[in-house]
Amino acid sequence: MNKDVIYIDVEDDITAIISKVKASKEKIVALVPPKRIGVLQSAVNLRLLARAADQSEKRLVIITNNHALTSLAASASLPVAKNLQSKPEIAQIAALEVDDGEDVIDGNDLPVGEHARQSEESAVEAIAAAPVISTAQLAEPPKPGEAAKPGRAKSGPKVPNFNTFRKKLIAGIGGGILLVAFLIWAIAFAPRATIVVAAKTSDSSVNAKVTIGDKLTTDLTKNSIKAVKASKSEKKTIDFAATGSKNVGEKAKGTVKFSTNNISNLGTTIPAGTNLTTSSGVTFVTDASVTITINNYQNAPTTVTAAEQGAKYNAATGQVTGAPSGISASLTEATSGGTDKVVKVVTADDVQKAKESLIEGESKDIEAQLRSQLKKDKIIPGSYRVDYNDVKSTPDVGTESESGNAVLATTVVYKLYGLSESELGKYLDAYLKKQMSSAETQRVYDNGKSKAEFQDVTNAADTSELTLIATAKIGPQLDESEIKKQSLGRKGGEIQESLQSIQGIQDVDVKYFPFWVGSVPNDEKKVNVVFTVDGTD
Repeated sequence: MNKDVIYIDVEDDITAIISKVKASKEKIVALVPPKRIGVLQSAVNLRLLARAADQSEKRLVIITNNHALTSLAASASLPVAKNLQSKPEIAQIAALEVDDGEDVIDGNDLPVGEHARQSEESAVEAIAAAPVISTAQLAEPPKPGEAAKPGRAKSGPKVPNFNTFRKKLIAGIGGGILLVAFLIWAIAFAPRATIVVAAKTSDSSVNAKVTIGDKLTTDLTKNSIKAVKASKSEKKTIDFAATGSKNVGEKAKGTVKFSTNNISNLGTTIPAGTNLTTSSGVTFVTDASVTITINNYQNAPTTVTAAEQGAKYNAATGQVTGAPSGISASLTEATSGGTDKVVKVVTADDVQKAKESLIEGESKDIEAQLRSQLKKDKIIPGSYRVDYNDVKSTPDVGTESESGNAVLATTVVYKLYGLSESELGKYLDAYLKKQMSSAETQRVYDNGKSKAEFQDVTNAADTSELTLIATAKIGPQLDESEIKKQSLGRKGGEIQESLQSIQGIQDVDVKYFPFWVGSVPNDEKKVNVVFTVDGTD
């Protein structure tokens, strides 16, 4: 059967506890009192609890090891259990010794308050009067016929524990040494000061066409910046359909004769491979060269072959064009032998589509992987590219595929460029130094690398070209060493008043460490000067 466990707070009064018991949805209610039993130390309260439980048809159990509370619960007929798993029982109350029935008082004749008082007094007296049983008494029972011997409490002077005294002495000495060491550190070594100087600056724009690559060096004269390359390669194969068609039948053949009526054309040679086109638009190619001589100027023959396979080249006759100027050409008889046989072949477009489908759906994931490799660098948007190395189509492009299918094998290489802050800053510093009117009186406070942008990215085989755009902050050249010397041993207000009078300084802030330091140390090594722009380091 389920039970409800109610934990009683020290602040709960008897009314609150009764309300919790009545509100419980379980028939069995276990009350767990605090260490200080509070309101439950009253027999009257316990009887009120028992009555409320009966009226609510609840079976109440008190969970406690407290002997006084156990006795009080027994007087209210409330069962007690040592823990939530123990079997609840009603504790036995020792019977009173009486001389005769005349001294027995009927409890029903007493008021409730008197019941509570007597129960409380009897429980307290029973606990106070209980004798202390020593270990010796338990270990040695009395002999038959002899009375039990009372135990003896040990007495005598207490012996000091020298081990404890020694430990405390060592701890005290160690604590003293640590305190002295801390004071030396706090006074002689710890004090530090940071002087933050905000300089008056002006903007300087950077707009440069640069080339980046992992095999380049950062060089202003070459407009090149060494890049960091993230790459990944993997071998891939894919099946694809051959969509091209090709006529692999026989080519038609025939004979053509050249002639001329102009004697100046004697000695002219028509080379092999000359294209001759009929009036219907089909082309034939001469198989061998032929020279016009005095003996054949009216009929210089040679064979021709159709430019392509197919029956459409058959039955071609008559004049053809393509002969040299002043020389005519005609087919001596109808061409023949051309046949049609159309087969599926692999095209260049088939191969390109197969390459693209190799990485379809995974290109973005791989780009994200490459970006994670460059998380410490400034990534160049637009520099991501995919290359295909060792591309092999089986069968080759233009070759017949008997089944109509083909296989593409290649090594896919993914690339993405980034620029490290050091290399980008190196290029920007060199660029700005060249742009400054006077390097002796001016200084770069912010070269703009943190907010640099990259536009118009164009990828080549091993490099990328882009436009670098940045905004730098240039201000006066301030002497850090002189600022340190002027600040030694002085307080923040004095330093601010002194330094703000220097041309080019906009604001001054002095920070101390640790918190108890109130002035700048007299050691330059313990003073740090930080230059900022618009309040930013």
